[in-house]
Amino acid sequence: NPRYPDGSTWSTMSAYAGVMHDLNERTTLSAGARFNRSALEAAFDTTLFPYPATSTSLDNSALTGNLGVTWRPGEGWKLGLDLSTGFRAPNIDDIGKVFDSEPGAVIVPNPDLAPEYAFTMEGSIEKVFHDRLRLRGNAYYTLLDNAMVRRPFTVNGQDSIPYDGELSRVDAIQNAAQATVVGFVLALDADLGSGFGATARYNWQDGVEQDDDNLGDVPLRHAPPPFGQVGLTWQRKALRLELLTRFSSGFAFEDLAPSEQGKTPIYALDDDGNPYAPSWYTLDLRGSYRIGRHLQLSGGVENITDQRYRPYSSGITAPGRNFILALRARF
Repeated sequence: NPRYPDGSTWSTMSAYAGVMHDLNERTTLSAGARFNRSALEAAFDTTLFPYPATSTSLDNSALTGNLGVTWRPGEGWKLGLDLSTGFRAPNIDDIGKVFDSEPGAVIVPNPDLAPEYAFTMEGSIEKVFHDRLRLRGNAYYTLLDNAMVRRPFTVNGQDSIPYDGELSRVDAIQNAAQATVVGFVLALDADLGSGFGATARYNWQDGVEQDDDNLGDVPLRHAPPPFGQVGLTWQRKALRLELLTRFSSGFAFEDLAPSEQGKTPIYALDDDGNPYAPSWYTLDLRGSYRIGRHLQLSGGVENITDQRYRPYSSGITAPGRNFILALRARF
């Protein structure tokens, strides 16, 4: 069987309108609305799996919006509050894939998958010091309703089926009752003088979803461990250099989402033989030189210390030490 339904079609359209209004020199209101429509048709190959449904057709639409206020109380200060709603309809990967994500388990199509909806509140604060140092912080809370997550499933009433010569547990992407995500982002940009600059970013996120029986909360798969980057730049006329370190924290076995705890092929193993996500960092050096108005030469060395790592929930190990050389032309 192919991983995705052959000959599937997917289309999407949207229309957006927005408005901003200054209440006074310190306060600005903003609002927007977006109409979304998504349509999908897929036919399932039943050669290997006798699916109850041979095809599915979805047509979903929703009206979403946002309302925000920005307040500038004093020199260099900016505070913001934003309320928004979101909508995501199932795509072909969500609704129709056949995939052995781990030994002894197979993900099968779910023709009854429905859209998920998000309700978000976000606050922000920013301060600029003498046009040389900018500090920013954002915090947010998101409620996902009908969240699309992996759950145990059945095919013709069976919770396990033969797949690739092995009896495998049946899973499918389904609509869980609810999931929540909270997080914050911190950012720093500094002009150090003499062509030097510094940047820093830090992201923290935590997500939970209701478990298979909707009786308790478990970690949300798509909430990564804390990550960020710190960089030092130098620029003189057409030449720009950047030294950058990127880093990510890790997850112990008990902090992984239940759907990740069985994926031994894509994670490292701890002393007890359980999967876990190690922390990692890289050190990169990049540079660029502008040649006239139309050409730019750039290059760099990534992962200088040749670290072996995988981004969270990825089945592919990232490149080791690697070199980049590029010539960009603009006309």
